[in-house]
Amino acid sequence: MPPSFESSTTTSTGIAASSPASEVDEVLEVVPYVPVISSLSSVYSGSALPFQERRWASLVASFEHLYPNEDLTFIARSPGRVNLIGEHIDYSLFDVLPMAITQDVLIAVHVGATDGQLVLNNTDPQFPARTFNIADLKEIEIDATVHEWSNYFLSGVKGAFSLLPSAKIPSMHCLIDGRIPTGSGLSSSSAFVCASLLAILTAVKAMAPSSTSFANAVTKSDLVQSSVVSERYVGVNSGGMDQSASVFGVPGHALQVQFYPQLKATPVAFQSDGFAFVIANTLVVADKHVTGPIHYNLRVVETAVAAEILAKQCGLGPLPIRDGFGGTLRGVVEAFKARGVDATGVMNKVKEVFSKEEGYTLAETAQLLGESELEITKKYMTRFPVRFQRFQFRARALHVLEEAERVKKFCEMLTHAPADQDSEEAEEKYLRALASIMTASHQSCRDLFQCSCEELDELVGLAVSNGAYGSRLTGAGWGGATVSLVRKDKATEFVKCLKKEYYLKRYPGISEDKMNDAICITEPALGSAVIVGNYNV
Repeated sequence: MPPSFESSTTTSTGIAASSPASEVDEVLEVVPYVPVISSLSSVYSGSALPFQERRWASLVASFEHLYPNEDLTFIARSPGRVNLIGEHIDYSLFDVLPMAITQDVLIAVHVGATDGQLVLNNTDPQFPARTFNIADLKEIEIDATVHEWSNYFLSGVKGAFSLLPSAKIPSMHCLIDGRIPTGSGLSSSSAFVCASLLAILTAVKAMAPSSTSFANAVTKSDLVQSSVVSERYVGVNSGGMDQSASVFGVPGHALQVQFYPQLKATPVAFQSDGFAFVIANTLVVADKHVTGPIHYNLRVVETAVAAEILAKQCGLGPLPIRDGFGGTLRGVVEAFKARGVDATGVMNKVKEVFSKEEGYTLAETAQLLGESELEITKKYMTRFPVRFQRFQFRARALHVLEEAERVKKFCEMLTHAPADQDSEEAEEKYLRALASIMTASHQSCRDLFQCSCEELDELVGLAVSNGAYGSRLTGAGWGGATVSLVRKDKATEFVKCLKKEYYLKRYPGISEDKMNDAICITEPALGSAVIVGNYNV
């Protein structure tokens, strides 16, 4: 039987439910485990609690209706994320600055049934129930070409076996509830995979003979790294930012996520409380699973191949390989740095090597690399197929290198508020400086990385014209959401303006509830957690 858990208001990290965020960042490095929590007030901020109480009560009631003779063992949770700055640079191993958000994926689980089955139900009726034999899970194949909702949970199964090859997954009866709009750019798929893997690893821990609690079942680093690998089973060559933000999230903080020389998430406190971030979903679905071959996965290939060409043409020698896929632009920067070449010098090298702004055919790429077209196709385009006419190495590499510099500058500014905190003029100057970095990021995403779309550009323009200091797309792009920097005391009015000028005009007849789901004033939230107990405040 799974272990019992006594309710308390303390997480497995030793932080009381009422601990301030300043204490949370201190234990992030000291206690590396995913926390076990017994109070919703430790998960959600006060403003979100009333809705979350109703939601969790509904989830528990639905679970009891589906599985009337089974106790609810635990609920695994992983949130979505909004990326403040650093788009499409994580898979080149450059730092990014996301934060976890309130919207999340919950998986309610009963562990220990005797039927030998994994049963998956979803609170959304468009996703039909699925049942799998536990004995078949280790050898189960996931068809990444089929858009099947249960594949995301099964990818977590794959990640569990990758992390623990001898794991004995027990029978699990699950009910999933996700509140992150799919294709919104807020990382719904990564949150689902993280929550699935967390649920599986916690279930394995629960059934271990020596187990007496759920504490210390899963380390945050293991959960992130295994989730990155897991998501590739559904055809997405993820870089790790989404999973890191979902798992390492700290209330009241953004996260500076570093991938080089090793994974590290450092909380970045907001030194000024005069501003807020507003997320606005275009309602244009951007599904990486569907459009990956011409969008996301193609950009991953372009940046990796660009790095290999730069190393070859500039005599940098072999680059460190990321996950068996290829070199990275971070590897190029580090190699040049060792030779005394700064970031500006590297960008000049990019322009010199990739002089053809119209792009490069596969034949031209083979010539630059000194490899055959077949070798390049096998190495870069078999595991994650792509479709293209010309590779845009110059534009993609310049975006990555420039965006990496913007992340550095943004992080520095976040941690250094105006010296005169009481000066309205100083605060205004500070916010406009932050916003200028966001604006430059969006322009680069639109023009160099070409991952924006008409609706994203429209929302960004409307945001600025209605009082936002700056606005940019967030997430992979090609749809999804924007994030805007606004004064906190004007955020509510700003939301009203966007509802009127974007949603009601572009989507006549849209309901108030639909708009409220699409646009929100966001706060940095807690990352992944296991919740046990009474499932209430």
